[in-house]
Amino acid sequence: MAAKSISIRRANPDDAGLLAWTMLAASRAHLPRGVWDLLIGTDERGCLDYLQCLAVSEPRSLCHYESFVVAEVEGQPVGALSMFDSREGGWATVGEAMTHLQRDIGWTEAEEAASRERVAAVWACFLPDVGAEWEIENVATRPEYRRHGVAHALIEHALCKGRERGRKLAQIITLIGNEAAQSVYQRCGFRWSDERRCAGMASVLQAPGFVRFVRKL
Repeated sequence: MAAKSISIRRANPDDAGLLAWTMLAASRAHLPRGVWDLLIGTDERGCLDYLQCLAVSEPRSLCHYESFVVAEVEGQPVGALSMFDSREGGWATVGEAMTHLQRDIGWTEAEEAASRERVAAVWACFLPDVGAEWEIENVATRPEYRRHGVAHALIEHALCKGRERGRKLAQIITLIGNEAAQSVYQRCGFRWSDERRCAGMASVLQAPGFVRFVRKL
């Protein structure tokens, strides 16, 4: 399959199922379980149902469908990513959307507290701000379409959008050990910036921490 057969479009509410899968797959990276598994604390179907709701929940965050673009091959959606300006709202806005969603679906205060406890070690390992205004998150491609340039096409599209908005520096963060993704990022011109390792995170996920790649736009 040639890269020229890949088309990129904006996501819409009908893509919520794909975006749920994208967020879950991206959070897992090369591992069997990821941050969303910890946070939601249920089986895969439950995680996907939660994330599908999050993709259409207010306020509009980096997990909202309007932050995503979708890659298609012959009209078939095969991958997606989200992109956002860090100065216009980042993970704090995601937290607001999650709080609203959890109350809408009937989470109790005890369930919310248990979720926060499960992921506390992960949040504590987040990397500090380095001034990257344009952030790319939730990059994932359906397994049968990997190694065909889909992620590369999505990232190049996101970089173009960042340039159009006058942003100067882009970043992508992933789990340490996610070598396949890091190889794609480097082919798109990203370079290693920094990483953070935390014993607490290694105890709840099979990854020692996070690594960041940056690229000038």
